[in-house]
Amino acid sequence: MDKIAIIVVETFTAKLLIANVAQDNYFSICDAEIEPIKYGLEMDDDHFLKKNQIMSIISILKNFRKICDIFSVSKTIAVATFVKDSKPMNIYSFFDEVFVTCGFRFSLLSAEEQNAAIYTGILNSYDMPKALVVNVGADNIHLIHYNRRNILNQAYIPVGPKDLIEMYSLSKLGKEEAFEKVDKYIKSQLSDFEWLKDIEQEYTVVGNGTYFEDLSRMDRIYNKYPLDNDDNYTFKTSDVDYILKQVKALELDENKRIKGLHEARADVFGFAVQIIKSIIDEVPRETITITTRSLVEGLLFNSVIPTTLEKPNSDIVGFSVMAQTSQYEADATKHNEQVYNLSMLLFKQLRVLHKLPRGYVKVLRVASYMHDVGKRISYQNHAYHSFEVILNSEIYGLTHRELVLAGFVASLHSGKEIKMSDWAKYNGILTVDDVDATKKLGIILRLAECFDRTKNNVIVDINCDILGDSVIMKTVTTADASFEIQRGMDVGRDFEKIFHKKLEIL
Repeated sequence: MDKIAIIVVETFTAKLLIANVAQDNYFSICDAEIEPIKYGLEMDDDHFLKKNQIMSIISILKNFRKICDIFSVSKTIAVATFVKDSKPMNIYSFFDEVFVTCGFRFSLLSAEEQNAAIYTGILNSYDMPKALVVNVGADNIHLIHYNRRNILNQAYIPVGPKDLIEMYSLSKLGKEEAFEKVDKYIKSQLSDFEWLKDIEQEYTVVGNGTYFEDLSRMDRIYNKYPLDNDDNYTFKTSDVDYILKQVKALELDENKRIKGLHEARADVFGFAVQIIKSIIDEVPRETITITTRSLVEGLLFNSVIPTTLEKPNSDIVGFSVMAQTSQYEADATKHNEQVYNLSMLLFKQLRVLHKLPRGYVKVLRVASYMHDVGKRISYQNHAYHSFEVILNSEIYGLTHRELVLAGFVASLHSGKEIKMSDWAKYNGILTVDDVDATKKLGIILRLAECFDRTKNNVIVDINCDILGDSVIMKTVTTADASFEIQRGMDVGRDFEKIFHKKLEIL
């Protein structure tokens, strides 16, 4: 399995991300590092990077080099981003020095290239065909309006909360006046983009970047949300008003810290939330969905799967579960695929009995492919461990509800029942109908797993006849499947309890 590294140097941070890349073009992130830097803050009017800045950044990149060597990275993509007019005059000589000392060949990304990478990272990770992406960085704002495979409009505003702290000093202006000026400034910048006013309500507003993740974390604490997961979290825009009031009530200065957030400085975070609030005022929505994939993932997709340069991945969920299982369960890929195929077959054949809408297919698919991932923790009670692994895996294209359901369905494949104390934790995410649906999907998954118990793919088709109070499953086999049929019949009692039909397998 190859390793690829992405290095991004921005005005205030240097980031390293390392991903495992399977032979069949699947990747999963295995390590990351973020270091603060001061690219622009110490440049004088001559706009040159000084020697101490260069040495400080090179010191960080040397450490990145060590990490890459430890992981035996085979390919590195190194890029730098700057806000408009902030590019150092000696940037290319600096890049040459980095290459000589660290071996990283850097390139500059324009604002349009940054937008394209953010768009690629999001479109290939989320099932959001129409959206307005709002990416708020420390010193810039990206706006990307897209419909499926096309960017319709885009904008780049070269200012962020760290710039606004310098422009509108809290100590000089006072808290209320400073926040009012930030609000007016952002809205004046947005007024240059007429297309923002014409975005239809069907377009989801997607929040992207660490400030949105911090906002998500605070909102989840405020609402006592059961999942510790920023990714694909949806919150009410009215909560932004509440959080902004709470933050403004703090003593806002650079020495005041907010525990648990990426942006620990209360003054910077306060201005970041104000920026988000100002944008929401101009593009009103009841909710915002957070995405944690961004520029780095876009660069990864374009490198590992070059076709994403022209069109997005058509099977987001399939890519994701294969990336997860190919890294940890390469020897079980054939079995996982067979369980998935049999699960889908049974879902269709038993549609008259289970009466579940198609929306549950995605849940069953993830549970089928990842039913055994709990073995990474321990074989004993591995079905229950699969629940925890799925909940904490990076699975693209799932809502939080679908993620929790997939975990619960996978936990049922060995025959144990749902712990209602666990289910109760997620009452705010799940619906009343989900309890019955999960039990039905759990039986289907158990049968599919039993039908490949020897992992030899001997059962290639199943025909189900529903006659009176019985369900007769006729298996089509390529070899002796007596063991699989025996294990399937072991599910009979629970099958009858859930579907109120006796089970016969031939």
